[in-house]
Amino acid sequence: MGRVAVKAGCVMAGKSNKPHASAVPHWKCQRLSAIVTLPLMVYCVYLLGGLATLDYEAARQLVAAPTTSLPLAVLIGVGIYHAALGVQVIIEDYVPLASGRNGLIMVARVALGGIALVSLIALARITF
Repeated sequence: MGRVAVKAGCVMAGKSNKPHASAVPHWKCQRLSAIVTLPLMVYCVYLLGGLATLDYEAARQLVAAPTTSLPLAVLIGVGIYHAALGVQVIIEDYVPLASGRNGLIMVARVALGGIALVSLIALARITF
């Protein structure tokens, strides 16, 4: 069984007793991105419902309209940012080794950044 270290009011079994940074800014960013994502997701579901009855060219023109493509671009950016924050929390909570944890967070950020880039390029190709 690991040693129990008590420092700054927290008990951590077998882990370092270094003080951790505050999680409040991360929490605020995650909540703010969720608040922004919610109405954009409602709009996206509404949009997808309208696309079902359109043929390919009409659907492409609808997505290419600035009133549609701009909210979709914002949804991609904010949604991927929100996902990156959530994945970071999951990794920090469930990956036991600090050295592997940081590398895994970087891999997740790069992967989600790639998904955002490809999504925005696809939306730009439709729009322009």
